[in-house]
Amino acid sequence: MRHHSSAALEKLLLAAILALALALRLPCLTWGLPPATPEVAASDLRCSYALDEDDVLSGAARMQPAKLQIDPGFYRWGALHFLLVSPALGLAEAAGAFDRPWRDAYYNLRPGDFDRVYAAGRLVSVVMGLFGIVATFLLGRELAGAATGLWAALLVAVSPAHLLGSTQIRVDLTMVALVTLAAWLGLRAQRAPTPRLWLLLGLASGLALAAKYIAALLVLPVLVAALKSSRFPAPSIGRVLAGAGAGLLLGHPQWLWLHNEIFGQIQEALRASSATPEAFRIPAPSLLAMNGFNAARFLIGPIAAVLAAVGIWRMPGPILGALGGGVVSLVLLRWPLLRYQLPVLPFLAVAAAAAMARFPAIWRALAGAAMIIFPLAASIAQVHYMRSRHPANEMLPVILRSVPPGTAIARLIAEMPPLDRKLYPMGPNPLLDDLRPVLPLWVLLTDLPQQDYRVSNLELLRERFEVVAEYRLDRIFGWATLGESGAPHDWKYTHPSLTLYRRRSLL
Repeated sequence: MRHHSSAALEKLLLAAILALALALRLPCLTWGLPPATPEVAASDLRCSYALDEDDVLSGAARMQPAKLQIDPGFYRWGALHFLLVSPALGLAEAAGAFDRPWRDAYYNLRPGDFDRVYAAGRLVSVVMGLFGIVATFLLGRELAGAATGLWAALLVAVSPAHLLGSTQIRVDLTMVALVTLAAWLGLRAQRAPTPRLWLLLGLASGLALAAKYIAALLVLPVLVAALKSSRFPAPSIGRVLAGAGAGLLLGHPQWLWLHNEIFGQIQEALRASSATPEAFRIPAPSLLAMNGFNAARFLIGPIAAVLAAVGIWRMPGPILGALGGGVVSLVLLRWPLLRYQLPVLPFLAVAAAAAMARFPAIWRALAGAAMIIFPLAASIAQVHYMRSRHPANEMLPVILRSVPPGTAIARLIAEMPPLDRKLYPMGPNPLLDDLRPVLPLWVLLTDLPQQDYRVSNLELLRERFEVVAEYRLDRIFGWATLGESGAPHDWKYTHPSLTLYRRRSLL
């Protein structure tokens, strides 16, 4: 009787955690979208202010699952998430969620429907995020009991970086959920191996790889650690390999007939990554330090980071291996972005929860409350930013009203706000280029980059330019992330500051 009541309580608490995760994520499904106006339509940009989401939508739009046309034509990350998004949008269309076919709504920027297309696509990430929270619970429970699993799941549910990833159409949350599932299966196989577990472990690993290729760095150590405990028996290795092959082909079947093209796109992506401009190049030690600091601020919170640092040394091989692979991936990916940190989140959360489980009951409750308050406050702040009018949407009508068509604007990116490059060509890059020789008429600055603007350019703006408009959202709960100085630019996607300058000689 006691066992049944305990199991029922576990399910109830896990359901409450998932409900909290949904309450934070569902209100944010339409954040950061440009207005569906003729001017934006003319820009040919269909992206949100979380740049790259349109790559997944455009790939999904090329697919016709009902006609067995499942080729997105885009393989730089993996194809599994495309295979989830395309039929999900088709089901939403069949259910009457859009007034027009979703591809028409997306490509032609139909008012109302365009927002609903993004919301439906992002809902897939929300579902995969919830799946990852459940997998984190299973991993923590397998390691040290239900309490550890529940605390770890709660920490992932309130993580501001996880919230941000769950409300974007990206492949990351699908990969993270499957890597976490593989780690749980690896831990179970390490403790009580069975033929079925080896096959499932391989299947989860192959699916994770199909979601995003970088998952190989995390699942390979999990497989090695699990197989090592059984001294690498040939039948088990065979089952793992068979499961991994099946998972990869199930989630990314294009490997069967387009392997050369897939390899070509991967090589192109690697070349682009290695060609990082000098101004953005970060040495590996500095990159790890930045990622560690930002993880403590935006991923799990400072108190959980301390607990994770204490608890990680007691973790078994599958968890340590996955975490180590995730750290290696942070160096290889070169950019200190929060979405690149998401793969280590479940393992840090489990380590923090396991360390806290060693405290006496009263101290465990106090430590848990203190651990959760920082990421929860940061997530609430992020929800506030996402629900507010985006600064780029405030700036867009000012530019259209103030800047004569045909005039170049010195700026970093064309997408924020989305401008028709035929009418408003890209001027010099104010972050990297010297503005003095060209002396542009208009300059648009943003705080998205982590690097400082050239001192000479800032001096020039003070001397020869005036501020026409400036938009930013008031920061709330800044204490929860120890301020926003040096925050990754994907954290600032939801609330960048934008400042438009005009050269004084125009007056």
